[in-house]
Amino acid sequence: MSKVLKIGLACVLFAFAAPVIAFEFVVLGDMPYGDEPVIEEQYRKLIEHVNQENPDFVIHLGDTKSGSTLCSDEFYTRQKALFSIFTAPLLYTPGDNEWTDCHRSNNGGYDPLDRLKMLRQVVFDDSYFEQSALLGLQSQGALMREFSEFIENQMWISSGTLFLLIHVVGSNNNMDSGTSIGEREFLLREKANQHWIHRAFDLLQEDRIHDLVVVFHGDPFVDWMMPQPSLMYSGFLETVGTTLFEKAKTTDKKILFIHGDTHQYTWNHPFFAAGHVRGNVSRLVVPGAGDMRAVKISIQRESEDYYILDMIE
Repeated sequence: MSKVLKIGLACVLFAFAAPVIAFEFVVLGDMPYGDEPVIEEQYRKLIEHVNQENPDFVIHLGDTKSGSTLCSDEFYTRQKALFSIFTAPLLYTPGDNEWTDCHRSNNGGYDPLDRLKMLRQVVFDDSYFEQSALLGLQSQGALMREFSEFIENQMWISSGTLFLLIHVVGSNNNMDSGTSIGEREFLLREKANQHWIHRAFDLLQEDRIHDLVVVFHGDPFVDWMMPQPSLMYSGFLETVGTTLFEKAKTTDKKILFIHGDTHQYTWNHPFFAAGHVRGNVSRLVVPGAGDMRAVKISIQRESEDYYILDMIE
């Protein structure tokens, strides 16, 4: 039986005036952390509980392995098989552990860009886009010839909410690879992400779009443990700081940023304009690693809370 804990309901809902739920989706990330059978068993049980909630779709925020396990070919195929257990459409954005950190000796000493290529081939195959076709999902790789390799950057509209997935990872977003080819990868991905963000905010101006949800893996904040973090890592300054956060200041529509990486459940509003908190912009950090839980998000536009969050264990 699914275990769901209410964590964000602040108002009393009367039966005769209950807010209408536009739709529900589940987010999770930074799991499974380790290749021990007991960890995979726990992960499978969580997937079972997610399936029992019957969400419209599920988003995995990346890091489907820990930073100290092998980046073998078998790892990617195994994670793809685990993705297939979800009964709802499964969307995914990569984390750093799947490719950026694969050069580490305890990861197998792989070429990170070779692992990124393998990740794209295995995860983002025809079956991935077939199972998400009903969402009307669009891939940047298919829409923008200049960025044809970025099939992992995705966008779709669900009941008036625009979803944007961009490839931004931990380990300072691979800015510090120390190689010329790694630097080229970082700069091209930055450019692709920024174009994709601009496209999303152009769509956000349309009346049919009520709000925006932006999903990526890496925690951009150095001081992420603070109630109102503000200091950003260098690898996030352009895409997240200069582009994404600045564009967020141009609208009063609701914007929800969701990421993982630091494993500690957090809900706050750490975005400012003219010295004031932007109340329409929220941030959710999902639990992960040893805290193997998922978050179900219900969009209730007529409710004072707007986002209703339930924890799935």
